[in-house]
Amino acid sequence: MPEGFVLANGYDQKLKSGALGSRAFFLKRVVRLYPMIVVGVALGVLASQFALTPSIALADVSILAVGALLLLPLGLLVGQEAFAINNPLWSICFEMIASVAYGCVARRRFHFWYEMAAIALLAAALFQVVILEGGIGPVGFASWRAFFEGFVRVGFSFLAGVLIFRWSIHHRVGAVPPQIPLFVLIAVLFFPFAVPSDVYDFICIAVIIPIVVALAAAVPQGAERPFAAYLGQLSYPLYVVHLPVIQFGDHFQNLTDGFIPLPVTVSGTLLVAVGAAHFLHVCFDAPLRACLGRKFPLN
Repeated sequence: MPEGFVLANGYDQKLKSGALGSRAFFLKRVVRLYPMIVVGVALGVLASQFALTPSIALADVSILAVGALLLLPLGLLVGQEAFAINNPLWSICFEMIASVAYGCVARRRFHFWYEMAAIALLAAALFQVVILEGGIGPVGFASWRAFFEGFVRVGFSFLAGVLIFRWSIHHRVGAVPPQIPLFVLIAVLFFPFAVPSDVYDFICIAVIIPIVVALAAAVPQGAERPFAAYLGQLSYPLYVVHLPVIQFGDHFQNLTDGFIPLPVTVSGTLLVAVGAAHFLHVCFDAPLRACLGRKFPLN
């Protein structure tokens, strides 16, 4: 959902005015996402073979790696999850699809009630999906059915983010202290009441997260928040590398056979994930994207 808001905030007016073409917009998304996709696939291949008993057969690794690089769910063809080589890539696959769809239709102006109908229909479809699956967990990658359900999951969230921007909901809210959206998010994560997982997931996705996005966007932008900006820059590389790093940590814990306490391994894994994300952002992702931006006509 934040991705839909971020893209609308950054590109809506440029696409509508024709200052940025659909092809250039798509190229921007490829340059933004693909350097870390390549790293994520490479780390996923290493992590899958690092264990004493590899979690993925060597014969399947090449299929999974090619599928992940092309953002295709080839893992489902070999009895694995859609992007088993590095599972978080499933959401990047759908994000790329959503970006293409957004870039193609952003110039068109839709009536308010058409937008309302679209988001309502997607919300109803999302409710059916989470009831059918018993929660949002497997949607997008666990099976062919779950993969196609991912279009509903990501479609609702992406469109909701775009509409929060287009309807200026964050401006209507007024200035909000940064502690408020953080408190709402923490309150949801530590919800003290027993709620069925499917209902909880649906309420979080359809109600709570849009509220958090709107409140966060309403936080005044005047004050410098370098640490928050740094966390924002770190979020994408951390998302891409966190699962392989966790797998490496799990393999390390198995090799030590419990000699090192689990909390120490968990803490070390967290530090390694953040350190790897920082290194990749500073030394690989940002410089490479800057280089590609100079070589390709992105405007």
